[in-house]
Order: sequence, then structure tokens, then C-alpha cells
Amino acid sequence: MDILESVVDRTLRDLLYPRNYYSACSPHDPAAIRATRIRREDHELWQSYVPDDIEDIEQVLAALRRSTGYGEPHIEKALFAHHRLRELPRLKQLQERLFHLDLSRLKAIDTVLCKIDADITEHMRIVDGELTTYLTPTRPNQNLPSAGAIRRKLNAIILTLDTSISVDDSPAGGVGEAFSVGIDGAQGFIDVVTDAVTAHEIDERVRQHAATREISLAQALAELVRGEGTTNIVLNIYRAHDVKDAPGWISGIGWLSVREADRLATQAATIRDMDQLYDKVSGSYATPADIRAVVIGWDGGCSFPGCLCHGIRAQMDHRIDFEDGGPTTAANLAAICQHHHNIKTDGRVRYIIDPATREKFWLFEDGRWVSAEPTGPLAPKERHWLQTVTQRIHKRRERIRTESQERKRRESARLADGNDPPPE
Repeated sequence: MDILESVVDRTLRDLLYPRNYYSACSPHDPAAIRATRIRREDHELWQSYVPDDIEDIEQVLAALRRSTGYGEPHIEKALFAHHRLRELPRLKQLQERLFHLDLSRLKAIDTVLCKIDADITEHMRIVDGELTTYLTPTRPNQNLPSAGAIRRKLNAIILTLDTSISVDDSPAGGVGEAFSVGIDGAQGFIDVVTDAVTAHEIDERVRQHAATREISLAQALAELVRGEGTTNIVLNIYRAHDVKDAPGWISGIGWLSVREADRLATQAATIRDMDQLYDKVSGSYATPADIRAVVIGWDGGCSFPGCLCHGIRAQMDHRIDFEDGGPTTAANLAAICQHHHNIKTDGRVRYIIDPATREKFWLFEDGRWVSAEPTGPLAPKERHWLQTVTQRIHKRRERIRTESQERKRRESARLADGNDPPPE
């Protein structure tokens, strides 16, 4: 009896004061506690009104519109997102323990999963498991991944299951290339829709030309279009050399399909082994391009919790100041955007780096602290995930090959028995 009471007490304590938790679910932060209550109420609202397959969706929408005051598009997307959650039992169980996923994150999950065949049980099981692992906190006060980060991660998972789909989540009619010009009085507007890699390349060229000429981005674009300037840029594409058929990764874009990674690899002028650059030390304060590439490959983007700035826009910050003897080497550098770099320089926040995981622990002047995991392809967790990717691909191919061989065996048996194979 004493042992049972001890186990119960410990279980209750773990529920009330978990060891690992997202900062958005902190049991010690009054604002986080109230926000979690709001997410829980919102979750229970939509889950209770997810319609059955035989219900009239129009009647459900009309009733909820009257009762909540929300517009139909908001209600419909909320119901779809919560219906999708029911197809992910492990994630749903986690959500109903933590209530960490708000509607924007659940909508992001549903939007991406609309691209895959939900009737393939194996694929949905893998997605459910990988996504649940990704959205489970492993440290106290861990930063919660944004809706965009969840979308990119889910796209990467799907790419390992079905290479026939695009990572573009644009709605129907929004995919493809488009060009339009609008003129309103003295102002003109140019809209270009193209693939992510091309857009990334154009952006880099315009920014480089603007910096070289010390002109605005708009002026730089106009000069390049008119042929009044040329640029040479470097696009760093990260790809595991020890993982067969690994996807690629570009800062500002995220994971690329195997096919796109193969295409870009054929255009590569230089190939660097990042493993050989981890310990490289530069004697200057300015970070060389190769060391910078390692840091971006580790951190992914700005290391500040919740910041959405891509690594290509981030500055290199010396964790131990260069003036204090801090070396210019990847282990002592972090990718931080200019805004948060200024905050750190002002002394309002500081951080330490876990040398094994590259996780950053941010310490604020009011005593608060938050941990932020690296999101780049060189981060230990991402590298481990890529290993599971190649294992999954090989298992899938082995399964398809086994099924094909079994079909051939049955066809041969029918022919041996004198029975014609069934018509196609």
C-alpha cells in the first residue's frame, strides 16, 4: 500500500510539475498557465463539435457561426484541423496532456497532411510517431516550435514517404510561375511567383548588388533587370554524404526533395565536408564563409527563442567575446539576427551553448530562462533523424520488392496450373 501511494504521489507530481516542458506550458509562469487554459478550452470546444461523417457540414457551420461569432472560413478550418488530429492518435494523446498546440499549429499540420494519402495506414502511423516525437519537450522551459517550423518538419517527413509530391503548401491555383505588373499613379508594383529555390537565388542576387552599390533593394532589382549589373552568389546546399538518397536543405527554404537535391548537386562548383570544419579556428574577428556555413548548418536560423529569421540573414555572434579571447570557431559562434544581437550586446540577455547538442539556454535579466534547440541539418537531432530517413526508405523499397516478387510467384503458379492470369 505504501508503494502504491508513493507511485500515485509521484505521478501526480509529474503531471503538475513535469520535468520537461515547453515554456508556453510552464507550470511556474502565471501567463503560461493562463495561456494553456485558453488553448485547452479552445481544443475542447472544437473537438466537441467535429462533425460525424453523416452530419450536414453546412448545418454545423451555421450553428457554430451563431454560437461563437466566428466566420465560416475560421470555423471550417478549425473543424478540419481537429478532425485531422483524430487521425493522429499519438499526437492527440500528447496534445490532451500538454495542450501546447494552438489552432494555428494544428491548421499547419492539417494543411501539409492534405497532400498525402491518409488511407495508407503505414504512412499515417509514421507521420504520427515522428510528429509526436518532434513536438514532445525534452528539456525544461524548451521553446515551442512555431507553425512554420512544424510545417517544414512535416514536409521533410512526408518527403521520405512519397517523393511524388511538392513541399509547396500553396492552395490550388497558387502553385506555378506567374508574373504581373500593376501601376497606381506614380508607383508601380511587380509580383513574381516562382519556385522557392529560384526566389531564394533572386533575393540573394538583389541583396548582394544592393550592398555592393549601396543602393536600395528596389533600385538593385531594377538595375539587374535592366542589365546594369552582374552578381555572383553562393547557395549553400546541405546534404548528408553518409545517407543514401538524403534530402537536401537550404537556409531560408528548408528541406528539399531528393530529386531537387540531386538536380542542385549536379550544379555544385565546390563540395565541402562540414565535419572537417567543426574545429577550424580563424585568427580574425570576421567569420570566414566556411565557418559561417557550419554555424548556419548547426543553428538553422536565429538562435533566439521563437525568432523566425533565417540563418542566411543572421549575424555571427561570439558567445565568448573576441576581445576576451573567444575564438572565431563554430563552437564559439551562434547565428543571431541583428535585432536580438543588439539585445544581447546591451546585456539584456545572454546565453550558454550545450557543446554536445548545440542547444542554447537563454538567460534574461529578469531571471527567466528558455532553452532553444538548433534546427539546422547538422544539429545532432536532425542528423539522427536523417539516419532514420534512409532506414525508412530502404524498408519501403524492400517491402515493395517483396510484394512484387510475391505477385510474380503467384502469376507463375497460375501459369503452371494452366490458368491464364487475370486481365489487366
